[in-house]
Amino acid sequence: MPTSIKKRKRQGSNKWSVSESSLWDKGQASGAIYHGGSDLIDFLSKVYGLFCVSNPMHPELFPYVRKMEGEVVSMLIDIFHGDSNCCCGTISSGGTESILLSSKAYRDRGRDLYNITEPEIVAPTTIHAAFHKAAHYFGMKLILVDIDEEMGVVNVDDMKRAITRNTVLIAASAPNYPHGIIEPIEELAALALKRNIGFHSDCCLGGLLLPFVDKLQKMGKLRGLDYSDIPLPVFDFRAKGVTSISADMHKYGYATKGSSCIMYSSPELRHYQYFVSLSWTGGIYASPTLAGSRAGGVSASTWAVMVHMGEEGYLEVSERIIRTARTIRKGIDEDISELEVIGNPLSSVIAFRSTISAMNIYGVGQALGEKGWHLNTLQHPSCLHLCCTNLHTKDGMEKQFLIDLKRAVKDVKSHPEKYTSGTAAVYGMTHSIADVTLLDPVAFGYLDALFSSG
Repeated sequence: MPTSIKKRKRQGSNKWSVSESSLWDKGQASGAIYHGGSDLIDFLSKVYGLFCVSNPMHPELFPYVRKMEGEVVSMLIDIFHGDSNCCCGTISSGGTESILLSSKAYRDRGRDLYNITEPEIVAPTTIHAAFHKAAHYFGMKLILVDIDEEMGVVNVDDMKRAITRNTVLIAASAPNYPHGIIEPIEELAALALKRNIGFHSDCCLGGLLLPFVDKLQKMGKLRGLDYSDIPLPVFDFRAKGVTSISADMHKYGYATKGSSCIMYSSPELRHYQYFVSLSWTGGIYASPTLAGSRAGGVSASTWAVMVHMGEEGYLEVSERIIRTARTIRKGIDEDISELEVIGNPLSSVIAFRSTISAMNIYGVGQALGEKGWHLNTLQHPSCLHLCCTNLHTKDGMEKQFLIDLKRAVKDVKSHPEKYTSGTAAVYGMTHSIADVTLLDPVAFGYLDALFSSG
């Protein structure tokens, strides 16, 4: 390729990168970018570049990538209070793959040990959609248990009633994605233990935030902060009966995208995750995860950021984030009567809904969008959420959000007819159509458009 064309390509890439950064670097996006600091981005880019051609599938060629992956798993087991003598895990490409892998492991375990041929997963309706995907992919039945919509949490007795002889897995979240609520992990895990059923604690979202918030609280660093008198429920291997945990390092671990970990309470359980083919003409093929080849640069940068941040670094950023989230929660609770926070969120996610039937909460989201904010739109119940990240801890960001939220509420109340298109219209449609599968073509069209060259 001629030098002039290469130069234009580089210039185009730089322009696109700057353009995309402008959509999130002001700190108005919910979740998505969890740290955003330019120094950390530069650091991660350099480490990734050093290992950009490496592939953990070939440990004989990339022994240090293999070493780094092992150390990442070991660090995470320690963070989640696992027994280093028996707990183990693997690196995956993200929370969805971690959940898929664990579901596959429990399906195969149920078939092998108990001859269960129609495996079932029992979980709250707020469980991550990756469990829906796992059930679809692996021929499992997902039994969803309704939550208390007032408190946003599932009832343990309701979960108990949903268990059958085909149940191979009970799962719950810490916190759940929609409302930021930590499910009753300890009670549900005890229920699973009593029935000799596997229990999965999905910590993909709050995985590397909650452990440090828990530590901050016990250190007294959050004393005087609103809602800090409420202890975090146990969500990790300290809860008897927890047999697996998923946690994303590319969220509050601040690693590059494509980094998660699935941890197990024993090597025997992890073995059900693996795939081995002994008769392939290409030789013996053994793969620990869904992918064969994987990006060693992701594993290297994950190891590097965890070592770089250290416990002190994670504690510092976690404190800023949780203070921001609690300030926003308090502001909604005390100063915006038209909205109410769902349940008792103790993490970084604040979900809220309308207290006025005539006020469309999706219209509030649309009005916030006009002010530059990008919140997550949820349903059943209709609500919005803000997932607080390091970008939201910039001076004055939480106050600006509350000001803009209050103005958005006022705008929608004053001119409801202006806020009925876009997302508000789509989600309104899902509530009015009895058979939501009729909207499948809309979703397919969206996905098709993602891979068009335009």
